[in-house]
Amino acid sequence: MPDRDSLVDAETNIYTKREGEDITVRCYLTFSGSRKLLCKETCEEGNILINTTSNEDQRGRYSIKYEYHLIGSSILDVTITKLTKSDSGLYTCELKKMLSPDSEDNFIIIVTKGEFDPQNHENISQ
Repeated sequence: MPDRDSLVDAETNIYTKREGEDITVRCYLTFSGSRKLLCKETCEEGNILINTTSNEDQRGRYSIKYEYHLIGSSILDVTITKLTKSDSGLYTCELKKMLSPDSEDNFIIIVTKGEFDPQNHENISQ
């Protein structure tokens, strides 16, 4: 049986950024919830980066902002600043609510070596 790292949903978004850049990813969650989690890989002990009941929180380079929507998906914006190669991998946004199923969304970040240099960037829209 494959491990979780090899199981990627067809709808899992993949983002590629360079070392030193910041990223903000929007997670869409089908249920509302009082507890918000941001995790590297799964939301198990040792992988939890943020675990809060607040609508906004920050832990080091990681921050979240939650927007509740009565109709449609609720949104959890995740920001990671000053990306490093070790930030590459699968992330899980999760909402937990008593007596209801958990709601989660996943995304993958790939951090590449080197910083963005606009002088070496070709304009491909010519």
